[in-house]
Amino acid sequence: MQTAILIHNISWGHSSDSVEFSNGLSFINLSNHPVEKLYHHICEKDGIDEASPYSYDLALIVNDEILGNKSFISHSEYALSTSVLNILTILKKGILGFCRVIHSDDNFQTCHMTFRLYTTETDYVDELTAEYGKFENETAQNFRTIWNNLKLFTNSSRKSRIENALNFFYFSWQTLSLEQTGICLSIVLETLFTPNSNNELTHQIAYNIANFFENKRKSKIERYRYIKKYYSIRSKLVHGESISDSERLSIKDYFKFVCDLLLKIISDKELILVFNDNKSRIKYLEEKLFT
Repeated sequence: MQTAILIHNISWGHSSDSVEFSNGLSFINLSNHPVEKLYHHICEKDGIDEASPYSYDLALIVNDEILGNKSFISHSEYALSTSVLNILTILKKGILGFCRVIHSDDNFQTCHMTFRLYTTETDYVDELTAEYGKFENETAQNFRTIWNNLKLFTNSSRKSRIENALNFFYFSWQTLSLEQTGICLSIVLETLFTPNSNNELTHQIAYNIANFFENKRKSKIERYRYIKKYYSIRSKLVHGESISDSERLSIKDYFKFVCDLLLKIISDKELILVFNDNKSRIKYLEEKLFT
């Protein structure tokens, strides 16, 4: 059995028509591929997607028999699509939209089963949708680096901080409102940058993030104020207070910043190891205070 996960909102821009990033897992250019022909056929024959094919250009091809060897996903296309789309969302700084899953047992000559993931009406926040982009050579290389880096912490049965941060980042865009996005993003930040004590928590988280993400004094001060402002919004959300339209829309910018923050960490295998070990994480953040 093979599975194709058709991914919306990204066109193919790679120099090759297929990119394998792990054994049995590949991104493909759908143009003139059997999957594209099969998708168009089932749209016409079975009325899939209102009998009007969407403009998918990118797909993930999965050999189901190797799913059990993937250490940081469970044995289903749901978990696999979550892992892949989470990384692509971070790289593109926005939601990619709905996906079409197609199962085939004859190399995509016929369809065994198909269904849609992440429908536009219910499963994500429109304001976070990414600008239409391309899957280019650089995208493929960055994705492969991150995928390989993440394997460092997934062989353990113990849940890690990086895993927790990525889970709540997923919840931040797989939701129904920007308000819920804002709360989930705060959990991502607190997972990674909570200090060793609960005293002046907002101040210390903002301070840790500013020192980690910025290099110059002026930019550190600006980033500190930026995070403090976000936490004033977060406080209103968790305590049931209303927020202004401008505060609500600003969550989109904070979402993009969290993408940048996560990208910096998961692109560096040493940082993954640091943030997954609490003693190393605290030591690292404390040393950042004096650099």
